[in-house]
Amino acid sequence: MINNKLKILFQSWYDPLENFLINPAFSNIAKQINKDRLHYNVIPEKGSDLFFRAFRETNYNNLKVVILGQDPYSNPADAFDGLAFSNSKLLHPQPSLRNIIKEVENDIYNGFNPERIANLDLSSWAKQGVLLINTAHTVIQNRPESHLKYWISFTRAIINAINNRDNIVWLLWGRKAQKYKNYIINPSHAIIETAHPSPLGCSNNAPIPFIGSKCFSKANDELQVRNLKEIIW
Repeated sequence: MINNKLKILFQSWYDPLENFLINPAFSNIAKQINKDRLHYNVIPEKGSDLFFRAFRETNYNNLKVVILGQDPYSNPADAFDGLAFSNSKLLHPQPSLRNIIKEVENDIYNGFNPERIANLDLSSWAKQGVLLINTAHTVIQNRPESHLKYWISFTRAIINAINNRDNIVWLLWGRKAQKYKNYIINPSHAIIETAHPSPLGCSNNAPIPFIGSKCFSKANDELQVRNLKEIIW
C-alpha cells in the first residue's frame, strides 16, 4: 500500500528514486515534519496534492532542465502552488517570481511581453521538461529555511537519479542550491549558476547576479548544443 501511494505521488520518478523512497531515511523526513506540525503551520499542509507536484508535472524521461531553488514560499500560506517559484494561486507575483519574470522579459523578449507579465503559473515550463523544485519541499510558515536540513538526503537522491540522464541543464539559483553542485557528476550536463532571484540578492550577490544573468537564453543555448528543443520561457 505504501509503495502504491509513493508511485502515485512520484509517477515516472518512482523507479529512479525507489531505492531512497523505500529507505528509512525517507520515512524519517516525514517523522521530523510531523513533529513540527504539532507546533507550527507547515506548508504545504498534510495530505495536500501540492506535495511533490513537480515530479508529476515533469516526466523523468522528458527532463531537460532543472531549476533548483531554496524552499516553498512561506508567506502568505497560499502562495506555494507545488512548483518552485510559481504562484498561480495569487493575483500578484511573489518578489522572487517578479524578478524571474523581469529577467525572462529582458533576456528572451527584449524587455516586454504582456502575456508573460500576467502569467504567474510556471506549469507551462514544467510540461516542456523543466523540473521546478526546491532544496526543501516543506517549510514552517513565516520561517524560511526552517526545513532545509530535513531534505538534504532527498535532494541528493534526486540529483543522483538525474545523473543517470544525459544532457541535462541545471539552473542553480542561490547559495543553498549551489551547495549541491558537486553532486552533479554527469559530464554531459551543463550548470548555470546565479544569485537567488529574491530581492535580497538578485542584483548584487556574488559572483553572478540574477538580474542581467541571461540564464534563460544561456539554458536554451546549452539545449541547442545538445540538439534538444529550446524552452519557451
